[in-house]
Amino acid sequence: MITFKNIQLEDRQLFNLYFSAKPYENSEFNFTNLFIWRLSYHFQFAIIHDHLCIIAKYRDRYPCAFSPLSLAAPDYEKVLPILAETFHAKGYPLVFKSIPEKQKNEMEAALHGRIFFLEDRNNYDYVYLARDLIELKGKMFRQKRNHINKFLKSYEYQYEEMSDSNLKECLKTELIWISKQGGSEDQSILEEKQAIGEAINNFHKLKLTGGVIRINGKVRAFALGELLNPDMAVIHIEKANTDYVGSFNMINRMFVLHAWSDVTYINREEDMGIPGLRKAKESYNPIRMVKKYTGFYLKEGTLT
Repeated sequence: MITFKNIQLEDRQLFNLYFSAKPYENSEFNFTNLFIWRLSYHFQFAIIHDHLCIIAKYRDRYPCAFSPLSLAAPDYEKVLPILAETFHAKGYPLVFKSIPEKQKNEMEAALHGRIFFLEDRNNYDYVYLARDLIELKGKMFRQKRNHINKFLKSYEYQYEEMSDSNLKECLKTELIWISKQGGSEDQSILEEKQAIGEAINNFHKLKLTGGVIRINGKVRAFALGELLNPDMAVIHIEKANTDYVGSFNMINRMFVLHAWSDVTYINREEDMGIPGLRKAKESYNPIRMVKKYTGFYLKEGTLT
């Protein structure tokens, strides 16, 4: 039986070794995402035949796995039966989540009908051109420009990089926003609070980049991200005080302008099927989506 370990900060180098072996574009293959959400999703990992295998269990749902990652060509025929035995021993089928299209095709080719997939639209990542988010040109971005112009006319603001001088203030501000939401009984809000706290408290160790907007000297918006691959940045967290009209539009544009103008693409992660979040992400006109799939492993014609 394989023993899976909880994710710790000291595992960052190992994970990055596997994540950097190939140019992945999905936001799950990133150590920060796994680390800051590890308590909510119960992420664990093991190395099986030189493959990094990551498993998760969210709330009362079935446990699942990501596609095993290798430094060379993957050997799914060797690794998946071992994963299946581990899941089956606990009374669960082997289900894969957030499988990118390339891994989906590789697994189908290797397993010859012993695995099937369903599209998982709620977990598609939104990918944008960095220059689109900075320049906001054309009719498609007219409403965004209007929001920003209103912001500029209404408020005196300063943009600054996230650093030791404002980290604690950003965290304190987020806690105040949560308290005003009445989020003490909303599990999703509490999970997000925990993830944001992990990111800010481990800002330097995770080697994150952040941006902050102040209005009248107080933090009113902030964002956190990092490089996902050499030509794509991923935005992990973006928060703004909606009492200030256009604050989300402003932190979106300014963070990309100051931190990510030298990369081609920006991954703003998934919408989780939340209607308002989907509308907001679609309104920025993604250049493409990173498709993902749910996979079901079959053994001798049965789900296992």
